[in-house]
Amino acid sequence: MRGLSKTLVYLYLGFGLFFVVFLMYCGLKSLTVTVPKNAQINEVVTFTMHCGAEPRIQSGTYTTQLLAGMMVPKSWNARQSMVLTFTSPKGNGTMRIIPDTETEPVSGLNWHQAAKKMFGIGPNLVDDMEWIVFRSVQAYTFSNNEDIDFTVKATCNVGAENMLVSLGFYVGSSIENLRQEDTDYKKFTFSDVFEVMGADGDLIDFVNPQLGTVQPVKSLDNDIITLTFDAGVTNTVLDAESNIYIKVNAYDTEGELISSLNQPNEKTKLTDVGGLRYMIDLWPRGFFDVAKNKQIARLEYYFTDQTGTKVVGYGNTDEPFKFTFRCD
Repeated sequence: MRGLSKTLVYLYLGFGLFFVVFLMYCGLKSLTVTVPKNAQINEVVTFTMHCGAEPRIQSGTYTTQLLAGMMVPKSWNARQSMVLTFTSPKGNGTMRIIPDTETEPVSGLNWHQAAKKMFGIGPNLVDDMEWIVFRSVQAYTFSNNEDIDFTVKATCNVGAENMLVSLGFYVGSSIENLRQEDTDYKKFTFSDVFEVMGADGDLIDFVNPQLGTVQPVKSLDNDIITLTFDAGVTNTVLDAESNIYIKVNAYDTEGELISSLNQPNEKTKLTDVGGLRYMIDLWPRGFFDVAKNKQIARLEYYFTDQTGTKVVGYGNTDEPFKFTFRCD
């Protein structure tokens, strides 16, 4: 009889939990976004999120605030320019960015960090992104079957750099927070590739696999940088080579050649880190032995074999990879 009593208690608890969840379900519809294919540098662009609420509340009401956010490149400085507004049958409004000092209860991080931890950077291959989360000023109360559609518009300056990037979007309910297992109260998605055009500098490609990359993407000539050759991206003339070297030229702010290192040797050899990837860490000023009165503005480089005759450039062509030093 004691075993039977325990079983009945568990059944009652399970039924009670199901009953509470059933009575208080107010999920969100799927999220879709409207994103233009491209924009000019420093253009203020509008990105649109389409979503809706589906309240299934058998007893009482459900009151919450709308959460919405975007993931954008850090170089956009979006915290200074981004504005979120929304329209809905329950009213329209402007949203406010959630302060960094406010903790998202589930993760213990601030809301922006919590969103990045949960949603990641999507199809982007370079992690120079930030999530920015906003909350509606007003709270809204729903009753059973009071389904609505709503639209969130985010306007933002897209920065001053050429780039290809996939943007992230999120909508949610304030009282539900960011629980990992909860998919009903949070919806997120990533856009197709969005291009920013019109700058004189290099193209920053966040989404396409690159034969050659530099990390961090923003640095000065006095910072340590890592150059990577990813031989797994496509077939090149270096496929059969186990020793990879770099040929690199350094230019000053006037476009004059400061130094050139074109000999395959221990100084210019990359380290095999496995997975058909090779890396070299270098401190540019020391690597090129730059005089104190000189500043390195950009690098142009190739990957080569031990003989220096097999050469791979940008996009597997004879054009050099280019990297411009910048910190803004």
